[in-house]
Amino acid sequence: MVCTATDLSSGTSSGTSMLPTGLQVPAPVKSRFLIIGHGNDLAGDGAVGYQVVDMIASWHLPSIKTIATQQLSPNLIDDIVLADYVIFIDACAGQSCARTIQLDPIIVGTQLPRTLASNSTGDSPLALLNLTQQRYGRTPQAWLLQVPTESSDLHDGLSATTQRGYDRAVRTIEQFLKTYQRPAWMSAIAHMQSA
Repeated sequence: MVCTATDLSSGTSSGTSMLPTGLQVPAPVKSRFLIIGHGNDLAGDGAVGYQVVDMIASWHLPSIKTIATQQLSPNLIDDIVLADYVIFIDACAGQSCARTIQLDPIIVGTQLPRTLASNSTGDSPLALLNLTQQRYGRTPQAWLLQVPTESSDLHDGLSATTQRGYDRAVRTIEQFLKTYQRPAWMSAIAHMQSA
């Protein structure tokens, strides 16, 4: 196995990344953090994932890649494998959802958080992580950040509950980034030691 040290500020690598399965990491630039917001950007509260991602993207931090998408799909695994940490952001409705945001770890080989267990449409964050593990032999640490909603009707703006959830989600991600941020040279050492 050949490990590479990636300079996050320039996006250059000092070698070719080979994964145990013999596949190469598909892109030259590795982001430490990947933030994926998904949901319906036309459905008021359902757009909260998009809106949180838009706010994070406006910070223009070089170690963060953001993706806003209407639904999760297998083409996201090429971005997922390049990250050290992934946060999936989604709207959460119904009785199984808390009144405030929930940040739950997603662990490959376990069951979905109960609020997504009934999700029968499209892929789930766990399904994407499992697919990433199967294809590339690794997965980043991942979390699901769920924001409570009041309505999935087509309307502009967020409800009061979802606006409070949006504000807390942005602050939670900001704190998360401060907690997990470390200099690029420490990442290079960690990658070399894991070889």
